[in-house]
Amino acid sequence: MVDWNAGRYETTAAIELAPVADIVVQAAGIAADESVIDVATGTGNAALAAARRGAPVRAIDGAPRLLAVAAQRARAEGVDLDLREGDLLALPVSEASADVVVSVFGVIFAADPTSALREIRRALRPTGRVLVSAWVPEGPIDAMLGAVGAIVARITNSRPAPAFAWNDPAALGPVAAQIGLNLQATTAHELPIRAESAEAYVDLNQDHPMAVAVLPVLRRAGAEDELRAAQLSVLREANEDPDGFLVHSPYVVHRLSAAPAPGRH
Repeated sequence: MVDWNAGRYETTAAIELAPVADIVVQAAGIAADESVIDVATGTGNAALAAARRGAPVRAIDGAPRLLAVAAQRARAEGVDLDLREGDLLALPVSEASADVVVSVFGVIFAADPTSALREIRRALRPTGRVLVSAWVPEGPIDAMLGAVGAIVARITNSRPAPAFAWNDPAALGPVAAQIGLNLQATTAHELPIRAESAEAYVDLNQDHPMAVAVLPVLRRAGAEDELRAAQLSVLREANEDPDGFLVHSPYVVHRLSAAPAPGRH
């Protein structure tokens, strides 16, 4: 179980993920008079991008420490955010209160994808739209995480349950349709990830909440050096920049719309 209050997720959010938030908000075409909800806002990347357009934004996350970071950023920029602590499966918003719902690598962590989508649909107005970004399980970062997962699985003698394929329109579309959302389009993207070196990238991500979650297990097993070696092996092989570190991580952006209720035309 990942505690998103732990570590310093704001480092990853600022250095790696902010460009994706800008892409998602731009793709949403948010106007100043549209009500926006940012689901699993984290440190507020997408919420702030929407607020800069003049839109009223409710930014929701289950980690109060990250909401505090988002509040600090909003004050520094001089924009208003309605920050709310809440769960993906029980959004603290009223029914049909949003023109646009966005989630940048947020709702994809929901324990129950169907219930999370149902909550988004509940919050959406009949003419509303939803933009969701999801990682594609390919590329060097995914391979690095796979290496980490293999070591943790061996140490704990466990096998994680298969994750819902948020990136796959064939998986997302039917689930969305069941709860009144139409999957309109899916666009493919690649996120460039840079650092001074592969070693610097690994060091930078030691404070990521997902890394913090597995660290006690690795320490008890004396596997920290093994983990670092496995990470560096993957990243060095994939590195595209001989003078530094550069890899690309694939992701998709889904656009969904509210579907008419059954029996209505």
